[in-house]
Amino acid sequence: MCGIAGVYLRDPKAKADLDAILDTMLDEIEHRGGDATGFVALGDEGVTEWQKAACDVRDFVKYRRRVPKGTRTILAHTRWATQGLPAFVENNHPLKRGSFYAIHNGHVSNDHKLFELAGRVRYGQVDSEAIPARFASLGKLGAAPKVMSEIEGAAAIAVVDENRPDELVLARGHQSPLFVLTTKRYVLWGSTLATVKEAYEAHIGRLPKRQKIEQVKQGTVLHFKDGKLTRKSFKPYSPPKVKTWQGTNLVLPWKDVTPQVPASTTSSLSWEREEDTLDCDACGTVISWKEMEYRWDDEDKTTYQLCQDCDVLWEMDGVPKISRQADIVYESWDAVNAAILDEDAE
Repeated sequence: MCGIAGVYLRDPKAKADLDAILDTMLDEIEHRGGDATGFVALGDEGVTEWQKAACDVRDFVKYRRRVPKGTRTILAHTRWATQGLPAFVENNHPLKRGSFYAIHNGHVSNDHKLFELAGRVRYGQVDSEAIPARFASLGKLGAAPKVMSEIEGAAAIAVVDENRPDELVLARGHQSPLFVLTTKRYVLWGSTLATVKEAYEAHIGRLPKRQKIEQVKQGTVLHFKDGKLTRKSFKPYSPPKVKTWQGTNLVLPWKDVTPQVPASTTSSLSWEREEDTLDCDACGTVISWKEMEYRWDDEDKTTYQLCQDCDVLWEMDGVPKISRQADIVYESWDAVNAAILDEDAE
């Protein structure tokens, strides 16, 4: 789990304290990742500042460079590292490929496939790098629905193009939360409702009565261009229903247990469970992100997030491991690989 946040000036003449907004937002998303922190600032002339470091928010805020005058958009990120060492700066967010900068909360299981589609090689090891690489291959922010529909895994993203400084894309795919406040002059977003609320009230003013903080629905893209908003939809990733073993019995443990938020609930506490839980890639169990285990498979170049029970199965010899292909159980990864090779040969 990582944290994303940011601000976009729909009105370039708006004079909010962007430095203060950035610090507040980083503080609010710090609990979602302390392995690395970063931001990119974009103005009418392109990128005005880009800085990231393998440290927590407290140290980053203390030593970071200031937000330059003329900045219109800021992307901010706190990282909880699961793939790619934070010590290598190319693994930390915001990530850049071509003229595109992106921040991502979630995980991309098919990152190797996205790099193939993009016709690009990795700079680092982090799975999220595949997202700006794919945008760079398509050459426009308007390709966001296509990119999001190709991602297998959880994803909430913010993307900018330094060649088009008046544009911003926000999108939510499977699972990862995204909250957005859109007013006449400002757009603020974050991984938690509190991030948006605290930054706006502390540095802009009272929350508007008519414009509420929106919990963006899965399968939604918000594309801002010169301040104007266009909404688009796409089909988000849905975890496959996979079979696994419990003792000697073959069972199908998958069930859709994604937490649902009552429409009548308005307090920031109402979002706590969805923000702090993840789905196991094997059985679909919803558990706290702190209890999730991550396994990298060198054969299929995929990162799996697993509950503790499925993580134990991973370690056990002679017990079938996870298959990404629905309703199939393989006796070993050798069988999985053989099946994939046979499929590719057809």
